[in-house]
Amino acid sequence: ENLEPLMKHQSGGAEADAEQFDKIADSKGCGDSSKGPKSPRMESQEGKVRQLTRRADFFASRARYADALPLVDQALLLEPNRPELHLGRGQCLMQLDKLEEALTSFEAALRLDSQCISAQRNKALLLAKQRRWHDAILSFREALSVEPTQELRMELARCLTEHAIQLKASGHGDVQLFHEAIQACDSYAPAFFQLGVCYSEVNDSIKAKEMYRKAVQLHPGYVEALNNLGVACRELGEWEHAIEAYGMALKVNQNCSKTRENMAISLLQLGCRHLQRKELKEASKALKQGLSFNSRNADLYFNLGVLYAEKEKWDQAKVNYELASNFDPRHANAHNNLGVIHRRLGNPEAAMKCFESALEVDSKMNLASKNLGAIYGSMGRMDDAIRLTRVAIDSNRQDAEAYNNLALLLRDQCDVDACLENLDICISLEPESRHAGSNRLMSLNYQSERSREEVFEAHRSWGSCVESSVSQVFSWDGARGNSGPLRVGYISPDFYSHSVSYFIHSALKYHDPAFVAVTCYSDVAMEDDKTRQFKELVPQWRTICGRRDDEVAKLIYDDGIDILVDLTGHTGNNRLGVFARKPAPVCITWIGYPHTTGLTRMDYRISDEFADPKDAPGLTTEKILYLPECFLCYTPPETAPPVVLKPAQESYGCITFGCFNNLAKVSSLTIRMWSKLLHEVPGSRLFVKSKALACPKVQDKMRAAFAVHGIQASRLDLTGLQPQTGSHLHMYSFIDVALDTAPYAGTTTTCEALYMGVPVVTLKGRGIHAQNVGASLLSAVQLGDLVTETEEDFVKQAAACAKNLPRLAALRAGLRTRMLRSVLCDGPRHVARLERLYAGVISDLARSNTSLNIQESA
Repeated sequence: ENLEPLMKHQSGGAEADAEQFDKIADSKGCGDSSKGPKSPRMESQEGKVRQLTRRADFFASRARYADALPLVDQALLLEPNRPELHLGRGQCLMQLDKLEEALTSFEAALRLDSQCISAQRNKALLLAKQRRWHDAILSFREALSVEPTQELRMELARCLTEHAIQLKASGHGDVQLFHEAIQACDSYAPAFFQLGVCYSEVNDSIKAKEMYRKAVQLHPGYVEALNNLGVACRELGEWEHAIEAYGMALKVNQNCSKTRENMAISLLQLGCRHLQRKELKEASKALKQGLSFNSRNADLYFNLGVLYAEKEKWDQAKVNYELASNFDPRHANAHNNLGVIHRRLGNPEAAMKCFESALEVDSKMNLASKNLGAIYGSMGRMDDAIRLTRVAIDSNRQDAEAYNNLALLLRDQCDVDACLENLDICISLEPESRHAGSNRLMSLNYQSERSREEVFEAHRSWGSCVESSVSQVFSWDGARGNSGPLRVGYISPDFYSHSVSYFIHSALKYHDPAFVAVTCYSDVAMEDDKTRQFKELVPQWRTICGRRDDEVAKLIYDDGIDILVDLTGHTGNNRLGVFARKPAPVCITWIGYPHTTGLTRMDYRISDEFADPKDAPGLTTEKILYLPECFLCYTPPETAPPVVLKPAQESYGCITFGCFNNLAKVSSLTIRMWSKLLHEVPGSRLFVKSKALACPKVQDKMRAAFAVHGIQASRLDLTGLQPQTGSHLHMYSFIDVALDTAPYAGTTTTCEALYMGVPVVTLKGRGIHAQNVGASLLSAVQLGDLVTETEEDFVKQAAACAKNLPRLAALRAGLRTRMLRSVLCDGPRHVARLERLYAGVISDLARSNTSLNIQESA
């Protein structure tokens, strides 16, 4: 408390102590009332007082204030008008914590001598000790008027600061008192600190930082000021300065938990900034350093998970998300992202649990609702999937992605009209949404009510918009003129166990390395055994997952590709934005999509005369390149089970028609046509297998659609997907004749049915490539009689085929062999024709001079 001691003793015994007491009493500014002539009696009295004060001083020097106090009281009885005795009494009482009595003594001393600076100072200190700041301030001001020392100024500043804090706590804050404290003593660091707190509370981080910095300059070891300086710097986004401030604080007290926590938070924020800037090395350093200060900070582990996911180090990302959710079980984002990793690693059950955990924390969490909805959708739990996706939309009506997801779920359950409505909302919210635009175009192919001209115009319009939005386009006036093999690039997100993989396999396996150098540009998010198999088949493999379209286009250009082949069209995760930049002299679309891309910079589309008859080809912005016989080549799965030789009707007692296509393909035209067939063949059944049919509500909807045409629900066998390819293919043994869809025919499902010995009946569509793919496939295996021109013909041929038991048995016994020997499965012959087609295109282009440049579009 900086109290004046009663006496200061020196070595030399009591006599020396007493002499020192007299000197101190005079030096403290209290006058001596005993001046002037003295009688013998007075001298005797003074001697007693001196003796008492000498003994009191002795006890006080040993901190025995309880023993000193009675002696001072005796001295006061003898000389009650000596101010220094009242001062000494007050000091003893103060040390004994008898503050009110001490205050009375100091005031008595001041009444006897108003200039007694020690009494005034001790009174002020006592008032401060009682937290009577207003009175203490007045007392220090009086003391300063007598003796303006730096020490008193400091004490006044302290009282002003404490008084301001007291008023602030009671709701009557007065910032002016902090300014007065600084005026009283501009070296009092706590006043600057408290001003900084006031500025922080009104979010004026710039002034707060200035005040904290001044406090630290005055008191370099001021831990609280250093901490708050760090906070102010964080608020200003000055992470490095914040870290510097916390580092200085930790040098003073390395065990301060609050400082360590703040340091970890600053390093977290610095790491997040680096993450946003894709500065992964710097982000990793900051986040890991943060863990050295707080190893239980869930956000540090979470962002390390984000970092490792960005680097596609999925196992390390998974571990850090697990740690984040362990240290903070209510970290919804950690649960969600861990679910995303599990899904990428092929563990949907674990992913589902993680998304559910996230929703337990936050039942309306947008991301987790969408992600769990997607998982449920992939499992065929359409009702749950749609409900969750609607929850995501309710939580954020501006979430374009949620409307896109909802649209695809609705399409999967054959509600294409509602799908298109939601895609339109998505596009209105995000006009540049590449995926939504392509999803809308693909969905148009499913609707039998739309004219081919309307569908084509939508594609053409989309292509025009995309091409006009691209700022950098490679311009070509001819072929590259490369020496050596023709450089062909295939770009796809489907180089894994996907339908496209069965049709690109032969082009990769049987390419002639002396004639064609193949580069695959893989946008596969989760590689599998099929991916690894493909990697071994080609000389160059480029992973482009996560890279921007302009980066990929530049990569392809730098690779010197002569012909770039799109295998996706408007199906999921396509890279048509790359083709809009024309990174190769020749761009071709093939396999993945049954319609035009709509891009004028896509030069060709590969087809055949069955899918696109020359007298009635599909409407397209590309020129059609015709392969002889069949434009596709199918590589059957190695895990296919053997054909069940007995026709289904012999095993189950009734004719069974079937279709395993995507349910969205089951259009109103298809339902009408199939219903006519079921009426034509009494007692027959229809077996439909599709993902969405795992949902009872979707089954009810499908039965209701057939009921409109008079088909009883009992004649329909509806089921969801099978988990394994082998079990899926085995289910073809349950049907006698497979029925194709229209206007969007099957491709992979048609090949699978044929490979399992089951004939397929298809309906051609004039000038509609998507509807004519079945005609191409059936013609390739000499089953052209099952290609029909009208609905009536479809019904007639399907009924006749189903009733021809000998033919069904013969097909079961020999169709697989016939298919394997046909052009449909003859990889070497198909690829030789394909590569000759490539050569012809380049030969035509090479007639013009090569001119390469990059132009900016207007």
